[in-house]
Amino acid sequence: MAKPTVYPGINPRAQVNNLPTEEQTIAHVLSRDFYITGGFNEVSIGTSKYRYFFLRFPDDKAITYGVRDEIIVLLSPFENFEPRTLDAIEKIQEENSGFRLDKISAFVISKDSDFIEKLNKTIKTQKECRIITPFTYSELQSPKNTDFYRQRIKQFFFERNLFDFDSPLRRDLYFFGRDELCQNLIDKHQTGQSASLFGLRRSGKTSILLSVCRRITNQNGFASIIDCQLLYQLPWYAALYHVAFTINSDHHAKVVINEAEYTDEKATITFARDIEKIHKKLRKSVLLAFDEIEQITFGVSFGEAWRNGSSYVRFWHSLRSLAQRQENPVTLLLAGTNPRCLETPFVMGGDNPLYGHVKPEYIPGFSLPQAKQMIETLSSYMGISIDDDIYAYLVREFGGHPFLMRQACSYIKSELDKGMQRHIDRLMYEKSIAQFNEGLGHGFCELVIGVLAEHYIDEYTMLTYLARGDISEFEQLAESDSTYTQHLLGYGVISKSPSGYDFKIDSIKKHLSLKERYKKLNLTDAEKLAEIGERRNEIEHRLRRLVSQVLRSIHGEDEAKRLVLAKHDAKTRSKYSALTYRELFDANKHEIYFNDLKELMRKNWEGGFRNIFSEDVEKFNSRMVLLNSIGRSDAHKKDVSDADMQSFRGAMSWLEAKVDEYFA
Repeated sequence: MAKPTVYPGINPRAQVNNLPTEEQTIAHVLSRDFYITGGFNEVSIGTSKYRYFFLRFPDDKAITYGVRDEIIVLLSPFENFEPRTLDAIEKIQEENSGFRLDKISAFVISKDSDFIEKLNKTIKTQKECRIITPFTYSELQSPKNTDFYRQRIKQFFFERNLFDFDSPLRRDLYFFGRDELCQNLIDKHQTGQSASLFGLRRSGKTSILLSVCRRITNQNGFASIIDCQLLYQLPWYAALYHVAFTINSDHHAKVVINEAEYTDEKATITFARDIEKIHKKLRKSVLLAFDEIEQITFGVSFGEAWRNGSSYVRFWHSLRSLAQRQENPVTLLLAGTNPRCLETPFVMGGDNPLYGHVKPEYIPGFSLPQAKQMIETLSSYMGISIDDDIYAYLVREFGGHPFLMRQACSYIKSELDKGMQRHIDRLMYEKSIAQFNEGLGHGFCELVIGVLAEHYIDEYTMLTYLARGDISEFEQLAESDSTYTQHLLGYGVISKSPSGYDFKIDSIKKHLSLKERYKKLNLTDAEKLAEIGERRNEIEHRLRRLVSQVLRSIHGEDEAKRLVLAKHDAKTRSKYSALTYRELFDANKHEIYFNDLKELMRKNWEGGFRNIFSEDVEKFNSRMVLLNSIGRSDAHKKDVSDADMQSFRGAMSWLEAKVDEYFA
């Protein structure tokens, strides 16, 4: 059945007359461009009362702005707008759950003449704020043309970058794709089971914990998040006090918690007693969600007593004994980047209290439907349309990692804004993603997989082998210990098929391929010569810039020019003397070679080049002579031994790093 067409106007059953005269005028003015559906009522926030109604966009506007459900129109009859006014929208949404209300956008109409300026300031400090289109009472006392609404809505819809979230989401407005995962965690809690949640950095762990806790609270349950970044600075008994205090405070149990009784000798008994009292008050189990669990994990924590295992063992023995009681006063949800606490059977020569109690579970990447729902929804509010095949490209490129996809989309939006475009097709996508991966994407990829480089060196090494095509080395490590591939598969970095292992996140493969491109093993002679030529040409180009800048800063341009020309005899000097100083470093206009650059640096070492290369001039000279000697193999097509190739790579990597530092 076709959906009814929506035109401007007022639903005959809408109780417009319930509004004061001034607000009735506003409703009638809006009805010239929108369809007023009803909902006329009021809501209280503290001692303040607000009236509201609902409207729908006509079909043409609904398509343009991605708003197809009814939206809330909040009337704020106060002369001074305060951010808490927006809390009324959340309350209206809760109280009208039977209506199909848009969960992201709303109109707010205020009597404050400075309302629009104040709202802009609020949006800048509250990234998770709804898309609010603001109007003032005075503006809507007379009819407006369609362009007035178009410009206002465009300003507050299109100029927001809804992809640009880099902090955990504390509300469900922009939370996508994790409903089933959250419900599974809630089901485990409600059946007295503990659970875990591990993933790469920025995979949404904290956002998921916050959503789980919100949902349990909305179901009249109890859940508390424990930030382990606070615990590692405390001894185990003080950490137990912090947990008891947090539960008591979060849920207003009003149990007297005596910190003085949390001592090394008495903390376990005191904690069990206090939690039992809280449980009797609440009459329900409390979910304890430990975020960043690696902060209090043996062998990993920054805190010495946690790292050596002493605080870890006593703390978790106390908590596990409570979690295993028949009445289930607490259940545990352990979240972080490193599941070591669940994978190691023994700690300090004894049993690990968490081993076998909770199974490590990993956060999956978004599926194609989940990714499409998130990207399409947010894009539509910003007036951006996307070709359908782009969603599959994004999932393949970023493995369904929500943070990476959002950051890439954020970059694409910024590129669209530059050209005043509102559509993403394949050509636009490929151009923007290539730019993103070459720039910002490298930093984001390194951030995401940093957990492997820090805590799982062997697994990280395996990724580098896979990225640069050293498959035999990858397979040797995989066969030596099955947990290596379990971690990589669990984190969603790689996938396995009958054909073998492959990257699941193409952007990370590209990032590591570029980073590791000069570390591939078992090169053929052709590959050796190709690498030598490529690196030699690149570094020579950059050294010309470096030497040019440093010589001029030391001696001034005229004297620097004389020094560059000094290598020539009188006749040749005369030939090149008409060139500008800059042209002397242009290989197409002046013969200046690697060895010439080396000599210029060596002869002016103390004056400036020592500060760049930070070592003895003779050691520098030795490295440069080696690079010049082996580097010329490319020009003369000479074979390069494995030992010489290793020496070349070592010296060249050092030189490249120093030049990178100079230009950074």
